[in-house]
Parts: sequence; structure tokens; C-alpha cells
Amino acid sequence: MAEKPKTKVFISYSRKNKAFVRKLNAALDEAGLDAWVDWDGIPLTVDWMNEITNSITSSNVFLFVMSPDSLKSDFCAKELELAIAGNKKIIPIVYAEPEKRQKVHAKLASSNWVFLRPKKEKFKEIIPKIIEAIFTDFEWVSDHTRLSQRAAEWNLKERNDSYLLRGSDLDNAEKWMTESASSETRYVTPLQAEYIRASREYAIRRQRNFTRTIGLAMLATILLFIASLIQWQRSVENAKLAQENALIAAANEKIALEQQQLAEQNAQRAFDSENQAKAQSSAALAKALSEQPSQLDASTLLALESLSRFPSKDAEDVLRNNISKMPIPIAQLKHTGRIWNLILSPDGQFFVSTSADNTACAWALSGEKKYCVTHEDDVTDALITNDGALLITASRDGSVRFWDFASGTPQDVFQLGSPILDLDINPKNTMVIAGREDEIVTVIDPNVRRIVYDFNFNNGAVNVVKFHPNGEWLSIGTKQGRIRTWKAKTSLLESGPRHDAEVFNFAISSDGKVMVSVSEDSTARISRAETGRETHVLKHPDWVEDVAFSPDNSWFVTVSDDKIVRVFETATGIEKMRMYHNSFVQRVKVSPDGSWILTTGYDQTARLWDSHTGALVLEASLDGIGSALLFSQDGKQVIIGDRSGNVTIWDISSLYARVGYIEFDEFINRVRFDPSGNYVLINPDDKFIWQLPYNQITSITQGTSGRQVFSTNDLSSLLEISPNSKWIAVSENSEVNRSQGVLFNTETEETFILPHTSDLTSLSFNPTNQFLATTNEGNNEVYIWDVVSGAKIKTISFEETVFTAVFNPKDSTLVIGLSDKFVIWDVTNNTQINMLFQNGKIQLLALNQDSTWLASASSDGSINIWDMTQNELENPKYRFKQGGSVNALNFNAHKNWLASAGGNGFLYLFDLNAGQEVMRIPHGDTVSGVDFSTDGNLLATVSRKTIQFFDVNLLTPISKEDLTQVACSRITRNLTPSEWASFFPQEQYQVMCEGLP
Repeated sequence: MAEKPKTKVFISYSRKNKAFVRKLNAALDEAGLDAWVDWDGIPLTVDWMNEITNSITSSNVFLFVMSPDSLKSDFCAKELELAIAGNKKIIPIVYAEPEKRQKVHAKLASSNWVFLRPKKEKFKEIIPKIIEAIFTDFEWVSDHTRLSQRAAEWNLKERNDSYLLRGSDLDNAEKWMTESASSETRYVTPLQAEYIRASREYAIRRQRNFTRTIGLAMLATILLFIASLIQWQRSVENAKLAQENALIAAANEKIALEQQQLAEQNAQRAFDSENQAKAQSSAALAKALSEQPSQLDASTLLALESLSRFPSKDAEDVLRNNISKMPIPIAQLKHTGRIWNLILSPDGQFFVSTSADNTACAWALSGEKKYCVTHEDDVTDALITNDGALLITASRDGSVRFWDFASGTPQDVFQLGSPILDLDINPKNTMVIAGREDEIVTVIDPNVRRIVYDFNFNNGAVNVVKFHPNGEWLSIGTKQGRIRTWKAKTSLLESGPRHDAEVFNFAISSDGKVMVSVSEDSTARISRAETGRETHVLKHPDWVEDVAFSPDNSWFVTVSDDKIVRVFETATGIEKMRMYHNSFVQRVKVSPDGSWILTTGYDQTARLWDSHTGALVLEASLDGIGSALLFSQDGKQVIIGDRSGNVTIWDISSLYARVGYIEFDEFINRVRFDPSGNYVLINPDDKFIWQLPYNQITSITQGTSGRQVFSTNDLSSLLEISPNSKWIAVSENSEVNRSQGVLFNTETEETFILPHTSDLTSLSFNPTNQFLATTNEGNNEVYIWDVVSGAKIKTISFEETVFTAVFNPKDSTLVIGLSDKFVIWDVTNNTQINMLFQNGKIQLLALNQDSTWLASASSDGSINIWDMTQNELENPKYRFKQGGSVNALNFNAHKNWLASAGGNGFLYLFDLNAGQEVMRIPHGDTVSGVDFSTDGNLLATVSRKTIQFFDVNLLTPISKEDLTQVACSRITRNLTPSEWASFFPQEQYQVMCEGLP
């Protein structure tokens, strides 16, 4: 049976009533409604208008949470006006009555109020009445919403006829509009009425054209019949005429057959055109969804649907973009209640999930269930003893229970008489600490199996308990905002930071020196873990929900309800970088090696960030609000739990193709591998050229630990090394007309200055190490310099701007990029050998070491690949198109790959054997440089202040033929019938990925 679409409800409220609206939103979610709430308040801008208008337009019902604050709010007034303009069903919910003489909008005043005031009406009794009010006249309201969306889309697409209603859709819409007269509460917007009228007029025009065509065909048939009758009559009189008439009839039959075939061909063309248009629409929607939170699965399925109708570059581009950001789901596991916590076993082979369904379950990392154990209430936390012998669980039923970890067999039960909120165990397995809601911390000895100490902190429910690394001291955090440090089982107690509201969590550095606590008071506080002395207060705009340290303790991460993930230096509290979700961020974990940061929250995504660059490298869509996170021991798997009870295991091992990274304090421009294979050169904006040993680049992380080869007077941009590794050339950019090239001899350390009138655009050594070719901005010339003397020995002039030039690695020819073309030039004879054409400014050129391939990149983002072994070179062998500008090109001769650095934040890899893209690697920001090592085993990329090194042999190319299969392996579901009906009305439901629910 088809799944009914969820009723969409928009909630307008004042942020001062946030707590009440959270409760209302949760109740609507439980009732199966899809509520949209602006939790943070968006400024009145174009972005706000677009987001709020789209949300109200797509909603069936508009709930206005009435209070003195919301009646004063400009935000709420604007949202109400949008709802009125869209003739939305408006239900005022009175949270607090208007103040005396306070003005109430006429629309609100005339609507039936639903009172839901604290301490006056019972929340659980009123909610069903609100649900009933929402569903009253639901079918008509639902059609109103659907027609509003389609009319808005028609209007947005400049009233294109292809977006008009047809067939039963049009009949139903006219019936709907007629039914609106039956009730004063049913309103049809002018745009809806105009849309329905335009649809009918278009249908009438199509019918008239069809009728006219049929009439002409019938008239032609009648005339042919009359002519045949006359011929038959004459055939009786004259046999010769009869024979002629027979021939005429045969000819007419042939013409009719040809006309029928032509009609069928036209019908097929029309069908193909319609199919292509639908495919383009699916691809466009897939691209739009790919940029929205938790919509990568839906985006991927729409792109697959588009490809199944009509193959296109647009759909393929969406799939490759999505695949590059999606981890591989290994298993989906299920509880029936919220996931509170996820715990890894000491041997890293199993993990335990604790849930609001009163169970804790042990699972293998492959997803196989080991067993589940049961309490009488939520299982809030669990831990496994360091020897792997015991599973210890805590619950809101007031008990701490011991289980045999191997089998799940019960061992002991400790009834503490108060809900247990958190557990921890010291490294020696001698003390289990339970934080209780009644403000008491209980110490249990797991060896003798008895309670050995109770300590009443009298500072509110104990939310968090954590042992320090020494295993003797522990810290506790309470709902009243207090943090205390206690030497367990003694009277020794230190005061820690004092928050102004509930402590949500804290983290203690692995060396036991620093603690960071986060709270409802919108701060993170850094303190000395041993003494509790506060050193820094880091203010956030909203609640700070969670915190985690890096493995080396040099930085930590906070996540907040302001949607932001922040990375801070531990020693100074200085913010290093920030990343963004689309709603409240609830949980954070750092990978065991410190390379990745995992976060999740209300936008129903789990996001994996590069801890060095802040780039978003992977994103997983969830079926509920993210509530728990866990890394596997080797960091190659992540486990994510949500509030709907789902636990999903994801494979992120593809990220470990990155085998090294090097950071600088300044922006990096280029990276170059030494042709002899001994070192790597880098030119950051610190005005030094740095050299790092090749055999250490996967272990060095700080670029300044390398050797300074030489310095420049101004910022450098381009960087090249001669084929014999003897010469280094860089370009210095200047804003005061001092742009120049610098030529440096690595053996003698002699330097030559190559003056130019503007910033250089290319540097290229010839294969015999004798010459250097340069070009510069706005200039019509190519300069050839003698490497030994630094003298300019030749100028090649054109009548238009020259953008780039590169020497052929095998001979004395030079390839020179111009507008809409490039030329191959014989430098020795000073003559043009060939001219090849490509649209746009040819800004980048690259040849592989064998000179069999030439890549030319244009300002329009296109890359042409030319087969230089062809005798007559006229057209490119392949054409590639990437998003954004092309910043650098480099060939890998061993793989026959071309790497392209994109201005859109991706590194692209093209397979020249297959003539297609095979991979893109997200970097989160512009990729400005790329180079392959001489042996072809390493790929180096530059983005902002970081160089990343990838093991080429660990990269997994994806061919065009495998794209659909790989895309299906990245998602966990098909479109639901209701989603399909929403995207493709009047079309039969289809499964895009076999074997998925």
C-alpha cells in the first residue's frame, strides 16, 4: 500500500518561547507530522525570504505560537503575512495571552484559538485537539499546498507551458477550485486560479490542433475514396484505365504507409524529447537536493532516475559529486528508542549501544548482533572493563548491572534508588563510578562486587563523571552548572569551573593536565584538570553541547546549537577554524589518529571533517536526529546512532588513501616533486622556498621543519624544477610594477633575476635544461631565457595576448596558449608548426613525459586531450568539463591519468585509457596545485595552507559503467512511494537500486 505523505506544518514563534516550541515540535513529530521550525532566527534578508517563503509554501498548515513576545516580533509578523498571502490554514496556539491593549493581527483575531498555556491547560490533552484541527479538511488543504508549489514553479520558470497541468491533474484542479466555493475557509490564490486557467486554455489549444489535424486527415481519406470510386467506374469501361487506377491506388497506399511511419517517428521523437526533458528536470532537482542537509540519498536516487531515462553529463556530475562525499554503509541496526551512547570494546572487535528502549545491545563491527540485555527503563550508559570480562550498564530505573561480556549472562545488580545518568571506570578496573540524578556519586568495586562509597555533592543531578588518566581523581559535572574534582573514596575535593547553567559534558586531556567543560550557559571553559582553576572562557552564541580533544591534546573541538563546529588551540583558547551544520550540532568525536572530526545533530546528517583544513570530506544521511558517535579502533569505520533508534555502521577506509599531510602557517601556492625523486619543493606565502626529503613527506606534518632553499622579495606564485633538478624557477608577484622571475642554481646557489612588466602566468624548462620560457599578464610575447647566464635570448611575438607556454619534454617545440586557440612553435627555426582550436582563453597546457598526450585547459572550465601520436592533429581525442576554474594540470605516466586542480574544491582524475573521469577528491576549498611523484606512486595536492599526499595505488577509480552500482552501494534506501509520487506524479513507482528497502 502506498505510503501517505506527511502533513507539513510550519511553526512561527518567538525564540523566547524556544523551550515550549521544542516540546510542541516533539509532540507533532510523534504524531507523524513533518514540522518545520526556524530554531535560530534568520535575519530579514533575501536568504531568509527564500528559505521562509519556500518552507511556508510547501507547508499544509501554519501554526502561530501566540504570546506577547511573538505578537511583538517582526520575524513572526513577516511569516504570518507570507502564510496569509499563500492562503494557508492558520491555527493560533495561545502559549501566553496578549498583554492588555496589545494589537492582535485581524487574521489571528478571527481564527479559533487553541489554548495551551503552562499550568492552565494540560499539554497531553490539548495536543490531540491540535492534531484534529490540523487534519480538518486535510485533503483540500493538501491539494492547496501542492497547487501552490506547482503554480510557483510555473511562475518561476517564466510560465513555461511544459509546467502546466494536464489530463486528470487538470480535471482534479478545476474540481478543487469549484469546491472552494462550498466553504468560507477555503481560499484560492490568484496565482493558483491563473495557473489552472492557463492550463485549461493550453489544453483547449492542444485539443483544437489535434481536431484540426484529424479533420484534414479524414477529408484527405474521403477525397481519396471518391477518386478511387471514379477510377473503378472508369475501369469497367476501359481496362487500361483500370490498370492505371490500380497503380495509382498502390502509390497512394505506399504514401499512406510512409505517412504512418513518419507519424510513428514523430511520436517517438516527441516521447524521447519528453523523456529527455524529464531526465533534465530530475538531474536539476538532484543537484539542488545535493546541497541540502540529509538529502544526499534522495539526490543520488534522483540522479539515477535521470540516468535511467536519458544519460547526461549533468546527472553523472551529481552522482560523482555525491559519491565523493558519501561513506559506504556496512550495516543498519535497529533499536525502538533513542540511542544514548555507543561504547567500543577494549579489543576493538565489538561495540555496545544503549537505548531508551530499555536495552543495551552488543554488536560485531560487521553488524551481527551478539546479544541484548534489558533494564526497566532507559539504559543511559554502559562500559566494558579493560580486560573485556564484564559489561556494566546503567539505567534510569536506578540500577547498575554487571553482565558477562562474552555471553550477556547477568552477574550482579546494584539498586541505587535514583536514575543513573553516567558511568565511568578507572584504568585499573578497581572503581566504577555512577553519577546519579539525586546528586550522589556512587563508587562500586567491580572485583568484590559491592558498593564501597557514596558521596553527596549537593549541587544538582550528576550528569557527567570522568576519571582522570591517573585513575585516582575524577571530575563530576551537574545540572546546576558545578564541576568538582574529587579523589575517589576520600574527602579531598577541589572546585572546578562554575557554569551558569547545566553542564552537558567535559573532556580531560590524555595527559591529565587540561579539562574543557561545555554547558547550557553557552560557554566552553578551559581549566587546569588537577586544580580546577579556570584559565579561559570561550563564549558561544548558543548552548555548547559536546567537546572532544585531539589525540595529542594540542587542540579540541566544541559543537553548539548555533550550528557551528569550532576547533580551538588548547594552550591559548584561540579559535583555529570553524565548520557548519544546518541545525543544532549535538555530538563530536575525533578519530584515533586525529585526522578526522565526526559530528552530528538535528540536521539528520553525520559529517566527517578534515581536522587540518576543516574541509567536509564525507557526509552520511540519517533517519533521525544524530545522538551518538563512535570510531572503530583503526579509525576506518564510524558508528552513528540517532534518536529514532537507528545505528548505522559506515566504512570510511577510502580516506586512508591519504598517507600524509604538511601544514604551513601561510597559504601555499605550488608543490613540485624533484624529477630525481629526492625531495619536494613548496612555495608558501612566507617568501621562502622549502625543501623536504621525499622519504619523510608522509611523516612530517609541519612544513617549517624542512630546509629553506632560498627566499624571495615578494610573494611567489609559480614554481618549476628543471629536468636535471639543477635549476629552480619561481615567479614573484608585485603590486608596484616589480614582477619578476627568479632562477636559482641548486648547486652553486647563484640567482638570476628575470624582469617582467606584470605578474608571470607560466614557467617552463626545455628538456635539455638550457632554456626557460615565460609569459606574463596582458603581454603578447613569449620570452626565452638562457638558464646558464640568465639572459633573455629570444622573444616570440603575437598580435594578441599570450596566456601560457610549455616546452615539449622531447624536442625543441613550444606550445603557446592564446584566445580560442593554441599554437605549436618550433623554437629553433622560429616557425609555427600547427594551430589548434578550443573555445576560451587557453590558460593551462601540460604534456606527459612521453609527449603522447597534450592537455589544454580553457577559461570556461573545459579540458581537451590531444593525441600527439596522430599524423594529422585537428580534433581532441577527449573533452572533459569540470566545475569551476582549472588551476593546475599534471600527468601520471604510470597510470595514464590526468589530474586537474579545481577552483570548486575538488581534485579531478581522468583515465586516458578509457577517456573518462574516474574520481574526484573533495578538499573543501580551492585546489591550487597538483603534482605526481616521479615514480607515479604519490599524488600531492595544495589547498589553502595544507599539502595532502595520496597513495595512488590506494585510490579506487570508478568507471562510468560502474557508476550506478557504486552509487547504490553508498545509500541505504530507495525513494518511498510517497516521495516518488511527489517527484513523479502520474508515473508508476520504480525501484532505482535493487536489494534496498
